[in-house]
Amino acid sequence: MTWGVQMQTKYPITATFIDEITYDIPSSNWSDKQWMDDLDNMKEVGIDTLVIMRGVFYNKAIYPSKIFPNLKKDDEDFARLILDGANKRDMKVFMGLYISNLCWNEGDALGEIKQNKLYVKEILERYGDIPSFAGWYIPHETSYNTYSIKETMGGLAALCKDSTPDKKVIISPFFKAKGFASEPLSAERTYEEWDRIWEKCGKDIDICAFQDGTVSLEYYADYLSNVKKVSDKYKIALWANVETFERDVRSMFYPIPFDVLRRKIEIADKFVEKMITFEFSHFLSPQSIYPSARNLNNLYKNYYSKKK
Repeated sequence: MTWGVQMQTKYPITATFIDEITYDIPSSNWSDKQWMDDLDNMKEVGIDTLVIMRGVFYNKAIYPSKIFPNLKKDDEDFARLILDGANKRDMKVFMGLYISNLCWNEGDALGEIKQNKLYVKEILERYGDIPSFAGWYIPHETSYNTYSIKETMGGLAALCKDSTPDKKVIISPFFKAKGFASEPLSAERTYEEWDRIWEKCGKDIDICAFQDGTVSLEYYADYLSNVKKVSDKYKIALWANVETFERDVRSMFYPIPFDVLRRKIEIADKFVEKMITFEFSHFLSPQSIYPSARNLNNLYKNYYSKKK
């Protein structure tokens, strides 16, 4: 399955997550205008696809929902802001689903599906007619068969497809790789694990973007090679989630060194259809709250604008 014709761009990263319900990174506290300015920043470097991480998470929401408790007033509608802004810029938007918490109550698949039935219905009533609305993101992330992931992922993907057969479904798992896990899975075991998972729930998933931050560069190609094989088996388009933050600098996340970002891109380019990053606004934007992200933006633009 291919993702269709992409906007011609010299820049390799053509999609980004948007994490407005911030959990482990600080809020930028941007105005609506600053968010629209950042969509322009994204457009400048060839980004044509936005994936909103979560619609509802814990007690937070990105829109004034009538079915979930939240702190949004009627005039605070981040979802519409991004969907409308993307529409004006010819960008596509994937809406993140509801997720109760990071382990969805120790794998409560039935509970997540029940709440998401209400959520999907409300999202479609509010935003279903906006042309930029291209699909759904399942925010329940894992690296192997845990927390009832087959039942959760399969049920949520089926819900999305039943509600909107024409829209794509994307997921973004991570690698349980050596150096990042106490009981790592080899690249070959990773193939086997996702083969077992997708055997049960792969038919309704269109795109998978594995996070690259939990595998060392020296092993990254091996892992990508194996997940490429299993993705092809289930006709799931393989993207790379090119993380633009470091995981090993104290307990905080900071923008990644450009030479590491470049090397990750060069490895992934051999295996994937498209590259998405987590995430532009904090770690790669010229208006980021991190000065080093602005520097990274300059290095990224200078390098790839000259590269043939």
